[in-house]
Amino acid sequence: MHQVTSQVESQVGGAGSPALRGLLHGPPATGTVVHAGSQAVYAEVGGRIIGVLAHGAVHVPCAIATALPRLPDLPGIAVGAPVTLGDGTLRVGPLSVGVARLVSFVTPPLTPAAAQRLAAVPADLSPARDQLPAEALELLVAGDPAGVRALVGRGDGLTPVGDDVLCGWLVTTRAGGRDTTAIADAVRAHLPRTTGLSATLLRHAVDGEAITPFRTALAVGDAAAVAALLAVGHTSGAGMLLGAHLALSARHVLSAITNEALEGSTR
Repeated sequence: MHQVTSQVESQVGGAGSPALRGLLHGPPATGTVVHAGSQAVYAEVGGRIIGVLAHGAVHVPCAIATALPRLPDLPGIAVGAPVTLGDGTLRVGPLSVGVARLVSFVTPPLTPAAAQRLAAVPADLSPARDQLPAEALELLVAGDPAGVRALVGRGDGLTPVGDDVLCGWLVTTRAGGRDTTAIADAVRAHLPRTTGLSATLLRHAVDGEAITPFRTALAVGDAAAVAALLAVGHTSGAGMLLGAHLALSARHVLSAITNEALEGSTR
């Protein structure tokens, strides 16, 4: 296990997506740390957010998950510190971090059984729902992009709860085989309204990528998976689950999932 206690450079390998590894091996680039903590450091590089995570932090698609018990509290890893990217590594302060193990964040197709179980699991989503305009949520159920502007950037934190809801809706609807183009286009148009990290995660959600607890909840749909998702962040897990419920509450989504499964069984 790596441990960094001084300014001596330390090379650390971690887990990340193929796209992130490709970015690290791309043209050299520079950026700036925009968030620094013991569990996560995020930097803005070329208009996108890239993160380095300590062991146990929720692994988001734009970050490298390491085995470090905690990230070092050093001047070189503080907000505003410079970072460099290239030659397969992200360098921030004394840390030189690369992607040694590939992981996929793509959500597989949603099965009828899992969708029905997930929709049936009782969960208190009021911490997320109460922060958002009911009309915008109703428009999202209908797949109407008119409600997106009222959701993007709504709420506190690095990932405002309105964005979490949109992520959950986008990934669930896409996994259900439905078209997300209208909502996705509206989300892209309003990304400047939210934080850099949340905008990055929304882009990943448009592509069907999500954190493991959410992918597990969609795949399994039981109470344990839902509880694990709700434990993510202050309201992030609740927001994503609310987005999933809104997607599944549209009858045509569940019908499409069921019909596709039936067609597959008769081929």
